[in-house]
Amino acid sequence: MPSCPTLPASRQLTEQLDLIGGELCTPERLPSLLEAVRAVPDPRTPHLVTHAWPMLLGLLACATLCGVRSVRGVIRWANGQGAGILASLEVPDGDPGRLPVATTLTRTLARVDADALDAAVGAFAQAHAADPLASIAGEPPVLQLAADGKTVRSARDEAGLQLHLLGVYQVDPGVMLAQREMRHKPHETLHFTAALDLIADITGAIVTADALHTVADHAHYLHSRGAFGLFPVKENRSTLFARLDALDWDERTNPHITVVRTEETNSGRHEIRIVRVQPLAPGQVNFPHATRALLVERYTTGRGDGKIHADAELGITTAPTQTADAATLARCVRDQWAIEAQHFVRDVTFGEDACRARTGSLPRALATFRSLAISLAHLAGWTNNAAAHDYYRNHPADALCELGLTG
Repeated sequence: MPSCPTLPASRQLTEQLDLIGGELCTPERLPSLLEAVRAVPDPRTPHLVTHAWPMLLGLLACATLCGVRSVRGVIRWANGQGAGILASLEVPDGDPGRLPVATTLTRTLARVDADALDAAVGAFAQAHAADPLASIAGEPPVLQLAADGKTVRSARDEAGLQLHLLGVYQVDPGVMLAQREMRHKPHETLHFTAALDLIADITGAIVTADALHTVADHAHYLHSRGAFGLFPVKENRSTLFARLDALDWDERTNPHITVVRTEETNSGRHEIRIVRVQPLAPGQVNFPHATRALLVERYTTGRGDGKIHADAELGITTAPTQTADAATLARCVRDQWAIEAQHFVRDVTFGEDACRARTGSLPRALATFRSLAISLAHLAGWTNNAAAHDYYRNHPADALCELGLTG
């Protein structure tokens, strides 16, 4: 890990090309976070405003990237920064005496339009996750988007409803591109298309999700946007499951099957994965735009009981072979867990489930900036989020750089 991994390699190379007058690509300047959040309506009464709106959100974003876990912690962090850091965050004259108190930030975030905030932060993340050199380096890898829901367990409203969020995650490099609240409609399938609508272009992407999203409407939606689905099929889709289960999955008798076998050991756990992929004829199964079926077998040891655990899962995809071969599909099935790992970081590193913030939009706003902090660390090349936030805590100027600002 470099001592100052503040820019992804593609952005570093782009800057170098600009410096030497390179003509390979001329990307537009990436927006800063403060520019992005200016589009979010200020919820405060105009004649009572003392602190600039972008400044409040910038303080929260930068402090969260530095590992701060609470609103009070944001103000404590800000009071410990120098004038240059504060000035970059639009604190007047970089004067710590011009900082808001924690109550001001809490009350403002509780009233913010969380949908507008998610849209602005998501647009910022999408701009920074885009690879300006993808078309230069050769055939770009298949874009995988993973959708999954997360419950913020301690965030209950006046009616006792928990906060549920549906996120759409770009697996490589590991960026949360969009997020949608599901507090009053907790069934994820109702929000799947709306969450993907927050992403400007998903053409050619493979979208993975849990088995509850294996529905015809989602397949039609992805097809209409030029994207493809890769869904597990379980017994909750009994007819589809039965038809896939009845297929010939023996490669010795079915020459059309492609087998991908992987083996890995991680943290004492050994796993062998065997993915079988076979084409589907039009109308062979009752699922729109289906092109291939999958059978995923997993054999794991090292769970502490000395036994070999085996499980199998059927799947279906709408992606054609020229877009994703069998090895790519096998990787996408494996990489669906990446969004779960991001949720784990939010809970463990940032203590999201234990956070006591409950008022209005406050818990959702905090979740938005936690996701942004994790995403920016991944964009900078970090693989250990805790180490990344420790680094930025001691190097706040680099945290500003990740937000498109300079200290």
